[in-house]
Amino acid sequence: MHSPPRLYGRGAELAVLDTLLTRLRQGDGGALVLTAPPGTGLTALLDRTAAAHRERHTGPVLWATAAPAEQWLPHSGLHALLCSAPCPLPLDPDRVLRDGLPPAALLALLRRLGAERPLLVCVDDAHAWDPASRAALAFVARRLGPRSRVAAVIGAGDGAGFAGLPALRLGPLGDEAASALLDRFTEAAGTDRADPVARGELLREAAGNPRLLAGLTARLTPAQLAGRTPLPHPLPGGDDVLAAHAARLGHLPAATRTLLLIAAAAHAHEPEGTGADLDLVRRAALAAAVPPAALDLALLTPGGTAGALQRAGDRVHFSHPLLRRALLHRAPPHHRRAVHDLLAGLLTDGGAARSRARAVW
Repeated sequence: MHSPPRLYGRGAELAVLDTLLTRLRQGDGGALVLTAPPGTGLTALLDRTAAAHRERHTGPVLWATAAPAEQWLPHSGLHALLCSAPCPLPLDPDRVLRDGLPPAALLALLRRLGAERPLLVCVDDAHAWDPASRAALAFVARRLGPRSRVAAVIGAGDGAGFAGLPALRLGPLGDEAASALLDRFTEAAGTDRADPVARGELLREAAGNPRLLAGLTARLTPAQLAGRTPLPHPLPGGDDVLAAHAARLGHLPAATRTLLLIAAAAHAHEPEGTGADLDLVRRAALAAAVPPAALDLALLTPGGTAGALQRAGDRVHFSHPLLRRALLHRAPPHHRRAVHDLLAGLLTDGGAARSRARAVW
């Protein structure tokens, strides 16, 4: 059995989970939904919780990680969860995959499994479960309480059907925790401590995201980490994290995504500032043929950009710095060039760049 890696900067979250496990050991169940942006360490926190339950010899663990490819296969989530049982079950998981399992029957089964020794249920990426399994899990989680001897810790995205349950959201790592984690990564790469310039660049680009920090550090050579050779710009690595952040906006209309790319490029000129100039973003969006109605909806309506873009006076900024970086990273190169060309033209009050940008969209 593997030992989960050390977690940095998650003392408060671990304390909440430890309270849940303590209650479970005393015979009282419950549920907790964990949400987090991609790469923030939710899986590691689930792993640590399951390990703590096992180490205390409290009882069995059921664990399932969603497989997005099975999202439209009815009951596949419950099938995976039941297949993880460390002991024979009173029903065949394959039958569940074929015929389904009513939510009340799932609740009765879990209570039966937890009757002798408290049972911990951990589900990672539950938002990617099939709808039937997700609904059954939510039904069960809402009915776990005193004397149930079953606890569920569910990692899920927002809007996954677990509203009303106790929830804990993981934010980015603080500066001290991110710095300590970077030390661990650089030591593993054969460098005692990163050069101050490299260190500052890595911490700024990772924005407190552990997986992104790991990906960026892994792509640098020991000489680059030590400051003996220059850093590449932009820093390579972390493509999986950035793709996951960009995918959160993939459902938005094309005009809105164009606006977001423009705001990201405008913001990049002053990444440490208070955001992008609203008037510049508006003029650039109109020049890129974003319809005025779509522009007003995105800039004036809180949900117009799915929460990605926020307005503060005459500035707009991103709700999470990695959304901005992800948009720039994932955009087709000719779109990025067109946006930068367009912004440069507007800043110099030129017209040629606007004409070229219109031709791209």
